[in-house]
Amino acid sequence: MNRIFKLFCVSVALASTLATAAMAQWSIGQPGSREPLPGLNRYVYMVMSDPLPGREFDFNDGYQNMHMGDLVQLPGWTGAQRFRLVPEIMPRHTQALFRRGNLIIWDQEGDDLGRLQSESRAAIAGGKSRLIPGFDYSADGPVSTTYQVVGPRTTRPDGRKPFIPDAADNKTPRPNRYIRLDFVEPVSGAGTTDFEAALAKEVSDVLALPGFMAAQRFRLATPPPGAAPPRLKFTRYLVIWETEGSNAQGLQDALVAATKAGQVKAPAADPATAQSSWWVTISPFINKDDFLR
Repeated sequence: MNRIFKLFCVSVALASTLATAAMAQWSIGQPGSREPLPGLNRYVYMVMSDPLPGREFDFNDGYQNMHMGDLVQLPGWTGAQRFRLVPEIMPRHTQALFRRGNLIIWDQEGDDLGRLQSESRAAIAGGKSRLIPGFDYSADGPVSTTYQVVGPRTTRPDGRKPFIPDAADNKTPRPNRYIRLDFVEPVSGAGTTDFEAALAKEVSDVLALPGFMAAQRFRLATPPPGAAPPRLKFTRYLVIWETEGSNAQGLQDALVAATKAGQVKAPAADPATAQSSWWVTISPFINKDDFLR
């Protein structure tokens, strides 16, 4: 069975699961601007993965109740949150080799990315950070990459916060919380300064739309000396959007409509490499404080 057909089967099975799965309403990430402390860099290390066939319970249990805490306790690993793919969003802009059903975003901070990575490998090799039962550790299983913060987390210009119904309102449910990952690469010949300015302008425009609550911009991190070459090529830039709504398709449709109407101007990105995907929260954001009490 070739890799593309396997991915198709996973996507079909996941879509069937999501048809009956409850959506989650966890807050997304830590509050504030999420800028690094002076003299340090801040990173997001993202791992997209799938469980081995028939091992979904072990995978989720081990990830949630063991592995997240094992790594968050390491120096420089400042937080983590898990998400599940929302696969049915159209139009689809995710290349097949990048499609996985689960995502974890690790927050990292330090002055040496190589040390962050080597210390985690040592913790795993020594048994301090335990492997996840049911995780597909094969060479063509998980997809991972690290991006570095290039701008502060930006919130809505109108100051609106995530919606919580009034205490006296017993009829209105809270909206679901989603993130959208936008991977973009400037078109050939585009200047870095101009592209980053256009990306910042797009963030400002989109955050005026209903349901788009916050965003942060990232640049692909430079691999530390001696690091193994990446298995897949990621784009130079990433935007993580924090959103809320009754469903992700409605948010996607609003963004597409605003772009067509000229309300939002997308930067000059290479359409051959651009990708986007929607994910729903399936865990709270955790940090070291969760293990110190």
